[in-house]
Amino acid sequence: MILEPTDGAPTPAAKLDRALVRAVVLARIWAAQLECGEVESIKAPAQREKLCNHYTTRLLPLAYLAPDLVSQILEGRQPRAASLGTLTAGPLPTDWEAQRLRFHQLGNAAA
Repeated sequence: MILEPTDGAPTPAAKLDRALVRAVVLARIWAAQLECGEVESIKAPAQREKLCNHYTTRLLPLAYLAPDLVSQILEGRQPRAASLGTLTAGPLPTDWEAQRLRFHQLGNAAA
């Protein structure tokens, strides 16, 4: 899929980051399970998926990404530097505007 910017400049083809997409999907499933009381803690999905508690705890904030950022990820339009590793390396802001700023900064860093 090739996305054309409105200013007419060419853009590289979108690239789906499968690891990041999978992490966002898992995080949203786990968050929904926690919110509805299906599981009592993040340890339950970690044990069920045979994952480390630390790993699931690092992924869970991805469930609360701004909807437009999730769309970018699912469509492969996120900045190339916005990988699973960079997004989970430190605390992810809970504020959507701060998340957008981080994506913007990652996009500028890659340029």
